Formats: sequence, structure tokens, C-alpha cells
Amino acid sequence: MTVQSYTRHKNDRCELLLACRVGASFQTGDRLDICLQDILQNAVNSLEFHQAGLVLLPQGKNPVCWHAGRDEEAETGTEQRLSLNKFLTLVNKKSKKGRKMLEPLQPVIATTLPVVLKSGDPVSILEIGIFGTDRSNAQYMLVKAVSVARHIADTLQESFFQRQKDPHLRKLAVWLEMINTISSTLDIREVLHVVCQLTADFFSAKSCIYLLDEEGQTIVPVVGVGSYDPNLKRKLKALRGTRPFPAIKRVIETQQPVIVTPANRKRLLTPEIIKDFAYSWMVLAPILSKDKTIGVMQVDRPLETAGFNQEETEIIFAIARATAIALENAQLIEMLGQKEHLLHQLVNKLITAQEDERKRLAADLHDGIIQSLIAIWYRLQRITPPADVQDEEWQTEISDLTRLLNEQILDIRRILYDLRPLILDNYGLFPAVESYVQNLQGKNNISVELTIHGNNKSLTSRIEITLFRILQEALTNVLKHANASSARVELITEANMVSLTVEDNGSGLDTSLLSTANYQDRLGLAGIQERALLLNGTCNIVSHPGKGTCISVAIPIPENVDE
Repeated sequence: MTVQSYTRHKNDRCELLLACRVGASFQTGDRLDICLQDILQNAVNSLEFHQAGLVLLPQGKNPVCWHAGRDEEAETGTEQRLSLNKFLTLVNKKSKKGRKMLEPLQPVIATTLPVVLKSGDPVSILEIGIFGTDRSNAQYMLVKAVSVARHIADTLQESFFQRQKDPHLRKLAVWLEMINTISSTLDIREVLHVVCQLTADFFSAKSCIYLLDEEGQTIVPVVGVGSYDPNLKRKLKALRGTRPFPAIKRVIETQQPVIVTPANRKRLLTPEIIKDFAYSWMVLAPILSKDKTIGVMQVDRPLETAGFNQEETEIIFAIARATAIALENAQLIEMLGQKEHLLHQLVNKLITAQEDERKRLAADLHDGIIQSLIAIWYRLQRITPPADVQDEEWQTEISDLTRLLNEQILDIRRILYDLRPLILDNYGLFPAVESYVQNLQGKNNISVELTIHGNNKSLTSRIEITLFRILQEALTNVLKHANASSARVELITEANMVSLTVEDNGSGLDTSLLSTANYQDRLGLAGIQERALLLNGTCNIVSHPGKGTCISVAIPIPENVDE
């Protein structure tokens, strides 16, 4: 499992904003205020957010807000709270039913988390939005944002649950969130962060996940959370590439949870681990895939607290099993992506080999057979009849041979043009398209309106042959299946894009049938789509029964031409 890293720009002002509707009876207090403020401030200090804000909107009451920013920029005042103030202005306006609260602000990226805030009520939604950065960094920061949101959701839920004094409801909420996260996303980083945060909050502990590098027989820490310890990430990172300590070895061997206590920690941990992390009470549970340990979930508490009982150990083991499912799903998606990429490469190689073979065959026919036939045709016309043969009989025979050769030459030229139009190689796409459309109109009872704009100087040979084959396939479909009386072809090149449109007034088709295996023209249209996709292009097919068909293809022109 690979973990991507991103480099943030120094002037990046990544902002986190969270919003949630709550019931009119929901109450805040000093303790909750302090906890929420600390979470936001830690998000700024430890998780690289420029600023962070939280808004709770009690039904029928004024919004309640919390905000945190960089200490060195505390004097910026209202400017620092720009997005928060903008949100509070918008939230007082009427919004469309079902519309997300953060949607009017147009966050770079957004997601949601469910929150249980009142027994018997529907689950509330905590909205998460990231602003002030580019999309790639926002995607990276989203994992941290979800972790912060999860901590806030747990704090809100705990505030409610403490009043309700119902620990079973709290467990249910945690499992609800766990299942929701694992089933709603395939981003393994987000899953692991949220699972760790849930586990840490639920057990009032620190939590981390190690994956095992089978080749190097070492551990790879991928996530660690717990009270936003600013040193935890650095200390875990230092363990990358080290050998598993004895407790992890036992987990791998037994595939069962291992409990570490102050009494046995010297036997199950190394002196370096004890010194650097001050572990006292720990549970290490295996993350199993196909009866094989692929990772370890670790949950630990400090010496001053109580250890883990049997029920807690079983819950941690269950969480580890759920995490294994998420990892397996992510690996399956990664494998499917790799196979799809390989399939594209194979199809691309097949089409390239096909065109190269057509080009070679066309050259052989043109330079060999057709030249010989032309020579015979000329020589036949120069031959004079012998004295004992009547001129009329001789002329008839010569005419028949000449006609037959002429037909063969025309047939071979047609085959040559279909294999690889020489005009395309010699003069480019535009003349080849004009010639093809003109010949098609001459041989078939159909009118084709041709429009060409731009020039073909910037097009690579690969783009030219792709567009020409798409045109051939599209117009062949018009002739064979559309029963059209007219068609329109438009070819336009711009600075960084070339587009081809083929439209007819024929019988049309039901585009939903394109996904069925027995539809007669499915492969032809699929071939058009695949050819465009191989050049990072797009293909749009619009058609309705009795209203004709329009095929639009757009292919980007690379800046660095590499044929």
C-alpha cells in the first residue's frame, strides 16, 4: 500500500470550516466550549490548517461559533474570519430545500459525517468544507479535516451522552460512524484516519495502525492519533523500516490480540519503544486478510489510567477486522485500476500495430502489384493485331482486357485508400477528409455538408489517423444503419484542441441500448469511444429514435509533439 505525500506552498491559506444543524434543546457549556476551541486550535497548530471554524445552528436560535487561527496572525481580526463571517451572512438567507449549508460558499472540496445528537431523532449531518487552496492539496488535507470533524462529532456526542448516561447509545453511535465511513469511501487514507480517531476517542486513548512490509519484514506506520500529540507523528515516522517489536511478532504468529501491561511490557516491548513512547497499557490486534496478518491496530493508555478489559479488547479486535475489509476493498479497486490501465495500453498497442500493418500493406500494394498492372495496361494499348486476325475481333479482346485491368486497378486503389489513405500521409488530415467525403457522396445517395476551420499543422500523425478512422466509422454507421438522406461533418482545430462532429438526420437510436451486448452497432460506437479515450479525448453520442444521431469527439493537442 503506497501513501502519497504533498508539498504545500508557503503562501497556502488552507481553511477548514465545519457546520452542523442541531436541535433547539442542544446546550453548550464552558467545558464543551473549551474542548471545541482546543480541537480547532490543535487543527491549526498541528495539522497545518491556516484557520479553522465551527458553526452550530440550533433550530430557531442564533448560530453558535468557534474559531481558531495562527497565533502569529491573531491581530488580523475580521479578515482572518472572512469565510466564517460570509457563511453566517448566507446562513440567515433562505436556502433551497435539501441544499447543503456550505454549498453557497463553493468549497474547494467538501464531505459530510453523520452525528447522533438526540435519541430517536434522525442523524444530524456535520458538513466539512476546505477553502483557500488548490484541489490536490485540498484532497490531501481532507483526511486531516475528517479526523478533526470526527473528533468534534465525538465531543458533541459525548456531551449529549453524558447527560443521557447511556453508554450503549454511545457505542452504537461509534459503530454507526465506523460502518458509514468504511462503506462510503474508497480512500484508504481517510478510512484509516477516521477509524483511528474513532478508536482513540472511544477508548480515551491513543491509536495507531501499522502495515507490514512483507518483503523487508518491517513495519510501516501509516496513521497515529490521540489528543493531537504533536510529537506522535514524528515518533511513529521514525519506526518506518524497523523490525517488529516482540508484541507485534506475537500478534503476527497467533493472529489474536495481545495485551501489554506494566507487568509484561519489558518482555513484549523493546527498551527503545518504552523510552520513546512510554507505553504502559496496550492492546494490539491483527488486521487479517485471507488468513494472513497484513497489519496491526494498536491502542494504548498512559500508566495513570486503567488497563483494557476483555470487552474492550474484543471491540478493538472487531474494529481491526472492519479495517481489514476496508483495506481489501481499497486493494481491489487499485488492482482494477491497474488492469484498466493495462487494457488501455494493450488496446493502444493493438491499434498502433494495426495501423502500421495497414501502412506497410498499402505501400506494398502501391509499389508492387498496382504498378505492374498499370504497366500491363499501357502495354496492351500499344499492341497491334497480327495479320491473320480481324481488327474488330482484336479490338474487342483488347478492350475487354483493358476494362478488366482498369476495374482491378480501381479496386486495388479503393483497398489502398481504405487501408491507409496516402493523401493522409502526404498532405495531412484536412485534404484526406475532403477527399473521403467527396468520394462517399459520389458513390452513395447522400448529401454531406463539410465544414473545416483551423489548420492541421499542429496535429500529430497519431491524432490524424485516429480522427480519420473515427470519421470513417461514423459515416459507415450513417450509410449502413441510419437510413439518412443528409449528414453534416464539422472539423475544427484550436490552439490546444481538435474536435470532430458527425451528425445525420436518420432514424436515430436509443443510447441506453449501447450497453447491451446484442446491439448491432455497439462495437462500432464503442470503437469510436475507445479511440478517443486512448488520446485522452472525449466522445459524446446524442441520439433519439427518429431524430438522428450526433457524435462529437474532442481530442487535446499535446504541447510537446512526440509522434
